[in-house]
Amino acid sequence: MDKASKPVFLSLLLFMLLLVLAGCWSSTPIEDLNFIAGSSLDKAKDGRLKSTLQYVVPQAIGKGNEGITPQKPYVNVSEIGDALEPIGWETTLKKEGKIFGSHQKTVVIGEALAREVNLRQLTDLYYRDIDIRGSTMILVAKGRADQTLESNENNIIPALKIVEIATQQLTTRMLSQTTLTSVWGKMNSGSSFLLQEIQSTKGEVEFSGAAIINGKDNLMIGSFNKEDLEGITWITGEGKGGAVKAYEKETDKPTYVQIENMKSKIKPKVEDEKISFDVTIEAEGRIAEYWNPYLKPAFKNKNVKKMEKVAEQEVKRLVENVTKKMQDEYKVEVAGFGNQLRIEHPKLWEKVKKDWDQKFSTIPVDYHVNLTIKDYGNIGAKKGRK
Repeated sequence: MDKASKPVFLSLLLFMLLLVLAGCWSSTPIEDLNFIAGSSLDKAKDGRLKSTLQYVVPQAIGKGNEGITPQKPYVNVSEIGDALEPIGWETTLKKEGKIFGSHQKTVVIGEALAREVNLRQLTDLYYRDIDIRGSTMILVAKGRADQTLESNENNIIPALKIVEIATQQLTTRMLSQTTLTSVWGKMNSGSSFLLQEIQSTKGEVEFSGAAIINGKDNLMIGSFNKEDLEGITWITGEGKGGAVKAYEKETDKPTYVQIENMKSKIKPKVEDEKISFDVTIEAEGRIAEYWNPYLKPAFKNKNVKKMEKVAEQEVKRLVENVTKKMQDEYKVEVAGFGNQLRIEHPKLWEKVKKDWDQKFSTIPVDYHVNLTIKDYGNIGAKKGRK
């Protein structure tokens, strides 16, 4: 078995073990089950729904080509209809065997559909179907969602690859996983929220920004790009990695500070029901790459102080820019400010929650950033600054 086929083989093996442990397969032979790895929803040409199910093909996993074009380890089956339930029954007419959806990992919704159809309606079946788990990830595709379920690579199941990328989370440019359960909570609260966006280019899937979902009608109203998403991650303090590009002027050669940990505290301030927020962001990191010839050596105390300062300025720029977009461009709040107000001032929250997005657009937010460089990599002094 080659290296490329191992992840897919192990994923399928896990499916099998879970079935045996849970006793889910009853008397149905495994080879007669159609394992769904993921699905997509798009707007069809006639305006109806197009649903695509991605089935695993166990017999195609891990086989060498031996001069023969290898069979893909998945097959996609699509059908068009007015709702997911009748589409599902039509899909069964195209694929022999019993559909097994308990191990579905992803649902990808096309952008055109997300902008036109209420997300609660689109996902209603997933919450009612006992076979589909709440841990299933939900994402939005730039362009068509069914294209994200295709791959040019051998021995790759696209739906599982999406999950593998999402679980890495070693960057500030990616949302923490948005599952069906977490999205349901957001929709029930009436809050606006974000869904991870992905796009497919020539069979390659890339995580690229976030879709903004309005809490009043659960429709997509726009997108944050990767840099905006960095700002959101710093505000929430949910990042588990990533780097900050630090320089005093754009003409300078940059220094990259690798972030080892971060935390953020959103503090509501209320005076006579006038609301404002103070956000304190703290982070620690190390010098990962150093291109600035004017600050030598990197580990001199005065130079480290300069790098810390410019890194803090960059973080502040990111959070202020995305806050401006939330308040001025989209008039939504998707970074947790309302939740902190609810926790600390519940009575006031009850008064403002109905029109919170609009209210937030007028509220002052002050950011305070403290970034400490604790390490210089394998080059430089290790025992304190000089």
